[in-house]
Amino acid sequence: MPQHPDEESFAVIRMDPVAMVRHLNDPEALKAAEALSPQSYLVYLHEHNRLPIWGPEPWYSFDIHLIGPSLRPAHDEQCVTPDMCTPIFPNCDHPAGRAPVHAEPPFPFDNCYFWSGLKMKIRVCPREEGFDWDVTTHMPGRERRVWRDHEVCDEHTQTTAQRARHWQPQPDPVPESRTSDLAPTHPSALQADDSAASPYVDDGTSSLYSDSSSADSCSMIASTDVSSYDTMTEWRRLFMDPVASPEFHPLCHLWGNIAADIKQNEIANPMDFLEARDAVVRIIREARARNPAILPMRAPEDADSKATLTLKWLGKEKPKPKRYRPLKFIRKVGIHVRTLFRIPHIPVWP
Repeated sequence: MPQHPDEESFAVIRMDPVAMVRHLNDPEALKAAEALSPQSYLVYLHEHNRLPIWGPEPWYSFDIHLIGPSLRPAHDEQCVTPDMCTPIFPNCDHPAGRAPVHAEPPFPFDNCYFWSGLKMKIRVCPREEGFDWDVTTHMPGRERRVWRDHEVCDEHTQTTAQRARHWQPQPDPVPESRTSDLAPTHPSALQADDSAASPYVDDGTSSLYSDSSSADSCSMIASTDVSSYDTMTEWRRLFMDPVASPEFHPLCHLWGNIAADIKQNEIANPMDFLEARDAVVRIIREARARNPAILPMRAPEDADSKATLTLKWLGKEKPKPKRYRPLKFIRKVGIHVRTLFRIPHIPVWP
């Protein structure tokens, strides 16, 4: 049975807030995480970002797309409209008549959509028994291309609308006396306001920071020039980043049989998942603010050398240890001896 989840497949996830804060050793953070009530969500596993280590992985990093049980709600500030989504067959309902994408085997729910641009990174908890993907629902390559075309089209529409709005005349500024009354003055209020950014932004990792600052998180190291970096140093440095650290990526339990693991009326709104994730991120940041001595989340490592890790990232197999084989050695010596004492061929003319 495969040890890690399968790419390009649908799955059910549930975040584990307690596991996300346990490494902080902070009783207040643990109590706050225990008070949360995680729900189950339907997602599409797009890409597996393999960790640069050998042996068992403490978690699996995935890029996912959240699946919505309805049309995407409009958001005027972000120039998001309800038609920025792709129906999944047998659902054929779309405001602009967009054709649905098909899954194999047929998708078991008739109310689901890909919400364009709503992607993020998660960490998946491993399972001792592995993951049974015999009953997994996949999306064929041709359907993935159709879906990606729709994503690109919606992204272009949103960007065009945002640029058009940017060039419109701006309203008169609010007088300074009024802005001082509206702005939060307590440091904790400033921090809470900063961490509550709109979840409608396609930021690649979370609604708390942009994709450019996240540097693709776990997949960043694999995309760098491994010949010019101390790879393990870069790997450790990622976990010390106060913004891009995988510490903030939701740690989730995952199941692959979506027809058996969730019912249609149980599919939660993706916005609820982003809000729950943001709540855990706030708990982590508050714990670190209370105790600055808390060490960064430890990067998963193993005993392999830099050369071995470089070979892995280049897509090569791990080198096997050399063994002494007497019979093979004797055969090689025999070939060399016959070559040395071979009588050269001298052509004879009649």
